[in-house]
Amino acid sequence: MYRFETISIEELENFEYNTNCPSCRFEWIYSWYQVFEKVENNIVGFKKKPFIILVYKENKLVAIVPLLKLVRIYFKCIRISFLEFFGQQWSSLGNDILLVGEVDKLLYRELKRWISKNISYDFIFLKYIPKQSELVKSFRLFHYSVAPCLQLNRYKEYQDFNKQVYSKKFREELKRTSRKLARENLEYTIEVKEINKENLKLIKHISKSKEIDGKSFLYANSEKEAFHLSIYQSFPSQMILLKLNDEIVAYSTSIDWQGKRLAIDSSFDRRFRKYGIGIHCVDSFIRNAFDDKMKKLSLGMGHDSYKFRFCDDMDQFFMCFDYKISWKSLLALPYFKYRLIKIDKEVQSKIQKISAVIQKNKQKSRSKEELEVKTNNQTSNNRKNITERIEM
Repeated sequence: MYRFETISIEELENFEYNTNCPSCRFEWIYSWYQVFEKVENNIVGFKKKPFIILVYKENKLVAIVPLLKLVRIYFKCIRISFLEFFGQQWSSLGNDILLVGEVDKLLYRELKRWISKNISYDFIFLKYIPKQSELVKSFRLFHYSVAPCLQLNRYKEYQDFNKQVYSKKFREELKRTSRKLARENLEYTIEVKEINKENLKLIKHISKSKEIDGKSFLYANSEKEAFHLSIYQSFPSQMILLKLNDEIVAYSTSIDWQGKRLAIDSSFDRRFRKYGIGIHCVDSFIRNAFDDKMKKLSLGMGHDSYKFRFCDDMDQFFMCFDYKISWKSLLALPYFKYRLIKIDKEVQSKIQKISAVIQKNKQKSRSKEELEVKTNNQTSNNRKNITERIEM
């Protein structure tokens, strides 16, 4: 039997626990709530109320469940209440039940029963659940998102990675655009800076150029900017700036977590698109991660196709749901199920395409390596035969 109790967000700081996701840490959860508590819209929700649940087994703490209750409005008048992981509403890098000790499947049944009895809600939606989560064993999970990544510890150094992961066509593109920059007397340099409020001002105009491609301008929203700044201050972080003749034209920001470097935000000045500034910035970001001896690098949540030209792997994230029987939940259930299944199919389709690209790049690199080895062996044998003939 398990016992449950709730605590405040501030009290969470007093507990030690391990997690694979930085967005499960107290620093992230506390910062998110400080910034977005008073922000009310259909994305982050209305009337937010935290529920940080402690789980005890034989008076020993075994798990922590950070949940947030909120309301969203549908059809302009129907208010539906949700129970969700803290921070999954925006900028999450993964969410999960935080395990402190040994648990079994009984936990999830008793947790669901306790929540149903003690918290009023219409739906439970838990998103950005990592593939290695214990929730996989107890719930039906739907595909929700992916994060392209690089397993840096598979390679001795950057050059080894470059040969094995980048396709021949992509390597030629990097070289061609570098030559183009040189012909036009545009020298590009890389600078690494700490992230603070002053340095963020250096990149705002570059981020705004995303709007040309129909993407959102992060720093147009003061709350989002404030949250990102708080995250950069709470975790080891850095900003990579790519300059052309001392003018900043691209950037990438990241945080470090348990030997992993996680990309948070990046962009390039669209005026310099023809020079491949965006791909050179990502390539420099990867080089820098090798220099800093990172084990893994993630390019962030999303299915942007350009990211997978750089990657040898991807992290998959899932979601699950439950509901209380009420007229609201029964009315909305068909719509939510339809959306879940649709997203699940879309993400699975993208995963298949991404896997095919990654495997294709690996196969091409492997074939090239085998050809080089075969050629070298053949050359060596020819030299050996020539030497033998001369000696004879």
